[in-house]
Amino acid sequence: LQDINNRQLIRLVGGDIVECVVAHEFIGRLIIQSSRQQGISKVLENLFGFGGDEFYMQEWKQLEGKTFGEVLFYFKDAVPIGIMSPEG
Repeated sequence: LQDINNRQLIRLVGGDIVECVVAHEFIGRLIIQSSRQQGISKVLENLFGFGGDEFYMQEWKQLEGKTFGEVLFYFKDAVPIGIMSPEG
């Protein structure tokens, strides 16, 4: 969320299964924590940064007929996020 005033509305709609994160509050806490703990900024950069994050759409014939659960364990250095059907 960007506006803390919307927090009650989100809790009303989502109940206990939704965790609200107020962007400016969260970012402020991260900045303070980064100044207090050496090296945490590098961890945060790896978690939230976009360096090295890429999406590839490719056809792998050897995976045809496999379930998505089976495909998840096929890649050592990648994480499959979906299957594209022939219809797109």
